[in-house]
Amino acid sequence: MIMGTAIFTSKYTIALSVLLSGLCYYFGNGLNGDFWYLVWLAPVPIICLAIANSKKVTFLASFIAYLIGRLSWFWYLVKVTTMLPAIFFTLAPSLIFAGIIILTRSTALKLNAWYSVFAFPIFFSAFEYLLIKFAPDGTAASIAYSQMNCLPLVQIASVAGILGITFIVTLIPSAIAFAFFFREEKKELTYLSICTSAIISGVLLFGFLRLNNTSPNDKIKIGLVVMDEKKHNNSDKPDSIKDNAAAVFYLKQIDSLAGQGVSAILLPERALSIDKLSENEMIKLLINAAVKNNVYIISGYTNLRGEKEYNSAIVINNRGNIVTDYNKIHLVTGLESQFIPGNNIGLFKLNNLQSGIAICKDLDFQDYIRQYGKNNPSILFVPAWDFVVDDWLHSRMAILRGVENGFSEVRAARVGKLTISDCYGRVTDEASSSNLQQATLIGYVPTQRFDTFYTRSGDWVGAFSLLLSAFLIFITYMRNHLFDFKRLNVSGDIPR
Repeated sequence: MIMGTAIFTSKYTIALSVLLSGLCYYFGNGLNGDFWYLVWLAPVPIICLAIANSKKVTFLASFIAYLIGRLSWFWYLVKVTTMLPAIFFTLAPSLIFAGIIILTRSTALKLNAWYSVFAFPIFFSAFEYLLIKFAPDGTAASIAYSQMNCLPLVQIASVAGILGITFIVTLIPSAIAFAFFFREEKKELTYLSICTSAIISGVLLFGFLRLNNTSPNDKIKIGLVVMDEKKHNNSDKPDSIKDNAAAVFYLKQIDSLAGQGVSAILLPERALSIDKLSENEMIKLLINAAVKNNVYIISGYTNLRGEKEYNSAIVINNRGNIVTDYNKIHLVTGLESQFIPGNNIGLFKLNNLQSGIAICKDLDFQDYIRQYGKNNPSILFVPAWDFVVDDWLHSRMAILRGVENGFSEVRAARVGKLTISDCYGRVTDEASSSNLQQATLIGYVPTQRFDTFYTRSGDWVGAFSLLLSAFLIFITYMRNHLFDFKRLNVSGDIPR
């Protein structure tokens, strides 16, 4: 029997629980990942008061708590989407969170069993699965990204994808809350403790062991460079002065980086602008630079070469051959409406090493990047363009795709982070262009490649969560109606 609920019915306790939960979400699920551990605690007060109070109190308390947490994203959303969409994307998740807590409350009270502890993580994971499948921004809103500084936990993504992280990070607070309520029920508490402890400790142990993998690990030297932001051509129209200046700058940097022994050089998203008039000369300059310096050149560019406009990236090998000309698939709604999306993944060989290229927002979509994983690349190159305040967050979104699919990543972002990361999500080298100034990074990218269970199996956690959510709702509904039937039968309101 669920115990000790009276303490959470006081209006002062309710107010304190809402504030505590909201602040934990605000700082734990922010844009920088500094306080990731607070997400493990944030739902605990809300789950506790949900079990002790009415649906109305539960709904209001959970809505306000999550709304406080979502405010940490508000001005970022305003910058990216404008005011009205930002308000919607702040209120909608809060309403859904309140609905999840209501479902968790009903499951706990009707079933009154230790396995109710799985209600919250199952419902939350099912919600994120649907969000990932149908939202225009893919995985961008997932709470899992808050954990990118907790590398042992992140390793579960190689088995269960991003939703594996979501499930664990919501199971932990649920286990804490239900352990409190079942503290006087020895049998229920024992089952709950053994099961949740085994799952959580097993996931963390797996992570620690994976991070301590000592397999041989070859590396290649890579250079990344981003020009001073104000010198870029930020429009989708030719600007001969800025376009020529950008070409001169990047060609000079290619010579400089090549002189330091790098094998490949990555430039950011839309680093150059190439139209019909400049096409021959610009491509020739890049080819000559690649051959002269014996390096691969990988550059994002605004593609105005044909009748349609694309956000593209070109890969030129050290022999001067164009080995890939990739068009970005996933375009930012509103900001990239002028471009036509591409329709193929980008693969190439880097000195006989299977490699790939994708652009910025492409990495927000786990199903899409899984197509790369199936082609066994050792390295994925990512020209990108961020929004300053999301520099840490968006770089880590991309890096998680490498953990899921077992490859290293090299990512160069305008007004963001320049990162080199391995297949475990460890950032081995990092620089920043978030101050809008020139940034350069030289480092060694590991070529170690892992064939992951996630690449083979996809988002099985999401599908499983949907099925279990339906099952929990069904048995809760049946238990409720069975209870009503027995109560009426005993009272004599229906024939025996």
